[in-house]
Amino acid sequence: MFTNKSLQGGGSLIDYGCHLLDTALWLIGNLKAVEVTGATYNRLSKNPHLVNDWGVVDYATFEVDDHATAYIRFEGGASLLLECSWAANIKEDTEEISISGSDGGISVFPLELYQDAAEQGEALSNDSYEIAQAQNFIGACLGQETLVVQPEEAMQVTEVIERIYESAEQG
Repeated sequence: MFTNKSLQGGGSLIDYGCHLLDTALWLIGNLKAVEVTGATYNRLSKNPHLVNDWGVVDYATFEVDDHATAYIRFEGGASLLLECSWAANIKEDTEEISISGSDGGISVFPLELYQDAAEQGEALSNDSYEIAQAQNFIGACLGQETLVVQPEEAMQVTEVIERIYESAEQG
């Protein structure tokens, strides 16, 4: 199912890239995207000789992207480079979100805060973020607190992903 565009809607960008994009947007204050340029590929996933962890795949009908890249520019001049992939010719799988600004920077995997380029990053704890997410959701359902992530923010992620796919289709 996940290789069928009509059922899934997309590939690595929708499946995995959306979470990277969502986290990055949240970290920068959900700025409004004013320009989105994207490219998507599905060349490697059509190669039946590559090792995969997905089980049996019909490579002949693999319709979705296995790799996506995007450059996003926001109001105020901030920019974001997004890259996600199910299949890439790289040394090892990596997961990274890094943000750098004039007053500091942050790395999400591992979670570190940088405030001076000459100093090593300060390690932050992210041990219980999943518990905190569940507690926030339950509290919101019970009317005891406000959701940390608002529906409008989820819609923004969807809109940017759609713009990435549109840009990729236009070439």
